[in-house]
Amino acid sequence: MTNGTNYLFRVSAVRSGTGPVSATFATTPFVVHTANDPATYSACPTGVIPVAGFTDTTSTDVDCIAYYGITQGTTATTYSPTDTVTRWQMALFLTRMATRAGVTLGDGSGQGFADIAGYSTEIQTAVNQIKQLGITVGKTATTYAPADNVTREEMALFISRFLQKATVGPGGNTELGSGSSAYQVIKSIDTDYNFTDITQGTYESRNAIVNLWNLGVTDVQAGTLYEPTRAMMRKEMAIFMANALAHTNARPKGLVLQSSSYRLKTGYAVTLSVTHRAEDFSAIAGTSVDTFRFNYSIVSTVVRFDGSGNVNVNGTCTASITATTVGNIKCKVDAADPKTDANGNLAVFSEIPPTVNKVDVWAWTAADNTVYDNDDHAAAASKVTIETYG
Repeated sequence: MTNGTNYLFRVSAVRSGTGPVSATFATTPFVVHTANDPATYSACPTGVIPVAGFTDTTSTDVDCIAYYGITQGTTATTYSPTDTVTRWQMALFLTRMATRAGVTLGDGSGQGFADIAGYSTEIQTAVNQIKQLGITVGKTATTYAPADNVTREEMALFISRFLQKATVGPGGNTELGSGSSAYQVIKSIDTDYNFTDITQGTYESRNAIVNLWNLGVTDVQAGTLYEPTRAMMRKEMAIFMANALAHTNARPKGLVLQSSSYRLKTGYAVTLSVTHRAEDFSAIAGTSVDTFRFNYSIVSTVVRFDGSGNVNVNGTCTASITATTVGNIKCKVDAADPKTDANGNLAVFSEIPPTVNKVDVWAWTAADNTVYDNDDHAAAASKVTIETYG
């Protein structure tokens, strides 16, 4: 059958003979597309982000946006995942998200909206700031409609416009922006999608939905319904924001190593990214990063770190540890090690995992000429395990 072509069918049961046929029905086969440009790495990698502690949800996406201070919950212990998102709440979420994603906010001065006067100064400032950024144009030139619910169509517009203002992070997808000067912005130009219900809105809305779908940001990926006119729920908002943050320069506190894949077919390479952030999530530039690896062995006597009990060598790397492709002297921070850039990133380097086996890769930092001691440095080091299959 040809995708996109309408076919008519009738069905009958066959046992000892052929039964009566059903009424005629029509259907059209279609391709189930997959997103073309999702982020390679995450803003909230598994095992790094703490549980937010809300009693009414276990969503890791909610944990993610709580970790970055984007949401505070509806109470100290509840998130209310099925509640709808109002436009005044969305302004707060977006401005809080901006500080983590490398977006420079305006001063929040009045932008002509006459219907936000009864709201707090924080809310009024946030609404004005997203207007200054071009994330919203308001319902009209003089109204923002702060109490209205955010529709899923509006959510796509908000996040799509937001991403084009954000600083791209390691593994984020960028394309050439519009205008007379050449610059890269976070977006996708691929046109594939699975939705059958996005043809009724504006051209900009449709493009925003397709853009976010290809970036892997939308909560619906394989399904055919986006439901653009339905009100956005808080659990859905968390998914959109966590996935969008992955394309930006928002990364967890401390030194964090990530791999482009943690299980892959033998013979293929992975890329790895190291990021360094302060307690306030700001980038730390110029960090010397030492990386090393250990291929798993079937020999039980192979050890990674010396455990002889000799205080001078206990915890140091054994001969079974090797340097990575960007390592200099294994298990030692030195002046020749690669350093994080102005955005706090060491991105990216490649490794080929062993054949049908596993490999551990570490990243760590310390003062120059410090030798790695697993007893002292393991807690602050970042380690990933990558597995290959035949």
